[in-house]
Amino acid sequence: MTTPDAPLGGTVRIATDHTLIAIFDPVPLRDHVKERRSWWEADPFGNAERQDGRLAIWPLGGRGGFYRVRLGLDLEESERAYDRGTSPPAPLQVSQNAQVFLGPAERLPGDGYGDRLSEIPDKGGLLPLPPGGYTVTAHVLDWRPEERFWSEENEPTDDAPPDFVLVVQKVDSLPAAPEDVRPLLELLPQKKPKGGERVVITAPKLRGPIILEDEKPAKKRGQGIGGTAPRRDAGPRRDAVMKIAPGKPGDLRDGARVRHGAYGMGTVLFVRDGFPKVRVKFDSGTGDEFKVDRSELTVLS
Repeated sequence: MTTPDAPLGGTVRIATDHTLIAIFDPVPLRDHVKERRSWWEADPFGNAERQDGRLAIWPLGGRGGFYRVRLGLDLEESERAYDRGTSPPAPLQVSQNAQVFLGPAERLPGDGYGDRLSEIPDKGGLLPLPPGGYTVTAHVLDWRPEERFWSEENEPTDDAPPDFVLVVQKVDSLPAAPEDVRPLLELLPQKKPKGGERVVITAPKLRGPIILEDEKPAKKRGQGIGGTAPRRDAGPRRDAVMKIAPGKPGDLRDGARVRHGAYGMGTVLFVRDGFPKVRVKFDSGTGDEFKVDRSELTVLS
């Protein structure tokens, strides 16, 4: 194995809905621009392009989110303490164009897109990589539980490590593409609540259920004259949205700011006593809402 003799690499931000990240030389894949995207979506890991090194792709697991990915020759010293596992090496062939695209798999060419990969915020980018054959190994870093890497605005600080590092090594002959690739996020250790952590397992008891607007039951037709029931003014309707007073700092409650190991920062929209799932709107910029286990959340405020 040898190392490239020219500058390479860099870090990109990736937001993905397909929960797949990919790296490829755009030149050999231009023939797919006018094809349907199903050329890769039907079998992301069994297509010929992955087998011969024109495309390297990894599943993330989970339901998407924001991630930072760095391409380089090796882990940096500051990253080694957070390395939690690697994927099998994947083949990658780079043409004389000396550039690769690193980003979400939805940026692969097809349906008329991909002839020129323009800059789109949080959708990857082009990085320099000298021509030749490479192996690419994905390293998964577990740095998010460290408070010192988060700003007061709940954004990663400038010195925060990336979530993944793709380590490239130049080779004389490409290896076969690995058949079985474990989702990268599954390499992270399973978080278990500890006494010193602000992870709330039992939510405070409420006087009544919270009913969100999209969970209101359909109005029932009454039995009174004209098909409507007599109106009552005594007390709120059962299907009314209840306003809950703010709880104590650290309580898992509506409006609490929380952090999830995979999805990042978010705001609690709905939590109910006795139910293991919590609905959270994560700060992905797309307004994504997911139900997650309360044991996976760290309460920030």
